[in-house]
Amino acid sequence: MLAVMKSLMNSIFGKIVVMIICAGMALWGADQAWTAVNSGLGGNLAGAGTRGIDATSLDRRVETLLRNINTNSDKPITKSEAVEQGIVDQVFELEKSRIVSLGYANAIGIKPSTQAVVEQLKTVDAFKNPLTGELDLNTYREVLYQNRLTKEEYEQQVSDDLILKTLSEGATAALFPPQVLAGIQALYIGETRDVAWFILDASKAPTPDAPTDEEIRAYYDANLAALEHPERRAIDLLQMSADDFLSQVTVTEQEIATIYEATKSERFSEPEQRTYIELYFADRDTARAAFGLLAGGADPATLPGVLSSQTKTGDKDSITDAALRDAMFGPGKQSGALLDPREVDGRWQVARLVSVQPGAVYPIETVSDVIRGELARERAQVLFYEKLDELDRAIGAGYPLSQIASELGVPVISFEPVDANGMTEDGTMMNGLIAAQDAFNDAFKINAGDVSIRFDGNDAVYLTSPSTVVAPSTPDFEKVKEDIRQTLVGQRAATAMKTFTDDIVASIKSGETTLAAAAAAADSAVDSPTMPLTRVTAEQSGLPTPAITAIFSGAEGDVYAYPSRAGDKYMVVRLDKITPPSDEALEVLGTRATSSLNQALNEDLQVALQAEIERAIKLKTNPGALEAYKRTIASDQ
Repeated sequence: MLAVMKSLMNSIFGKIVVMIICAGMALWGADQAWTAVNSGLGGNLAGAGTRGIDATSLDRRVETLLRNINTNSDKPITKSEAVEQGIVDQVFELEKSRIVSLGYANAIGIKPSTQAVVEQLKTVDAFKNPLTGELDLNTYREVLYQNRLTKEEYEQQVSDDLILKTLSEGATAALFPPQVLAGIQALYIGETRDVAWFILDASKAPTPDAPTDEEIRAYYDANLAALEHPERRAIDLLQMSADDFLSQVTVTEQEIATIYEATKSERFSEPEQRTYIELYFADRDTARAAFGLLAGGADPATLPGVLSSQTKTGDKDSITDAALRDAMFGPGKQSGALLDPREVDGRWQVARLVSVQPGAVYPIETVSDVIRGELARERAQVLFYEKLDELDRAIGAGYPLSQIASELGVPVISFEPVDANGMTEDGTMMNGLIAAQDAFNDAFKINAGDVSIRFDGNDAVYLTSPSTVVAPSTPDFEKVKEDIRQTLVGQRAATAMKTFTDDIVASIKSGETTLAAAAAAADSAVDSPTMPLTRVTAEQSGLPTPAITAIFSGAEGDVYAYPSRAGDKYMVVRLDKITPPSDEALEVLGTRATSSLNQALNEDLQVALQAEIERAIKLKTNPGALEAYKRTIASDQ
């Protein structure tokens, strides 16, 4: 390419062409810049006030959502599929609503303090030191690194969430529904409906005609696109973690002994026992006087005004009272520690720690493997981070995956051809590949032999390289003929069962037969719940959810049929009677109705609040930029 450009530049014609290209690029850039300035959005896809979202942030939101979806999904969704299914548009709509609220909050001066953000971080278990239970900055940074978030990005998210929570709670903090609405709600949830049903075995429906060879061929010809096998790729995977370097580290017996001696009382011993005395007094002044005497070293047995005393011995978990537990077992507490006077069940309590009995220490032989494993993992983790630098250099040098693996000393795992969802032709899901996430997705964007981007998982990093590309193909008719036959048989059987069931429902509705007679004809029996259904108890009736919906929106005498949970069985349901709640029931339902109505009003008020916010602050969008972002996804795929 460079040689071609040089040859062009050596000719008059070539120089003119290059000048035209440069002028066109300059005009295009000016046009793009004017569009950005004119919209007031800069590089953002949408903006409201001082808040906005750009393509990078939206892409991160989309990737996070897809990771959450694909974690428990049998058929993971790719980014291009997310565009086609409208998922990207849905995420963008949510983000627009979010930045409108944040922009409004900024306009009226709502902003959480730094301390509020820190207090929120302290509630996240993932950030806590497992020994102290407190917020640990090293753990905090490591978790953010594993999730590919910077400290600034995450803390901005926490701040934004606190802002949105404040807006939401402020709008509904003093909401109380009027009594007249509570009465209407009580009527709604207290209404009862009597139903009866029987189970119909729809497999007794007339057997449909079997599909002919001509019908099977016609189905094949009409569904060639659906029958096409997608592109599949045989992929080599490099997965590197600290475990790969455990064999390269050494832990000596002396090191184990040193750590054991330094930490055995805290880590490798049974819980210590503590003896303490609880003293009870009639009033606050007597208790305070006794507290002062105890602080001065007085013997508890000589204290005046003691109503009762109890000496107890136990470990930390044996004390259920949090204040007493902290006073007797808190950090640094030694013999003589006191609990300040406080009222307990009408009496005033003072407590004193009498003695500390350390727990029995486990022999070093029983814990040496634990210490060895911890030290080995720490050192392997150091080697792992050193190898990451080597990995990045090898990637930058453009080495093939086999050479990268050889230099790092880690194996390459080869997988048979899979589609973009990680599934082989026989339907086996390759979860090991799917764990590589972005590296796996990238394997479908590059050529055979190329190396993917590096993906950092929670405990490992991944690289992939496609070794073979199997082009999309439609299977031969003879190969799928029997599969199509079974599909058509199943479709016709389902249609026959539905028609069979619909005919029985129609005959009951018309009065041609009764529910009991239809049940008897089907070798079944009529059943009903032990008590009439309400909107609160209906879910425990065993009825399918669609049937419950129809029952509470239908009229007396309506008949419905729904597939039950037992395959080809149908539940034929008749609504017999609708009864409004009695006056006595309405009184009982009052509290529940108020709670239910309060929740509904909260939801309505939140919608109204959002509408007012949208009227108060203008949302600007850049549809062209959004479409450009979607096109980058399509081209990347």
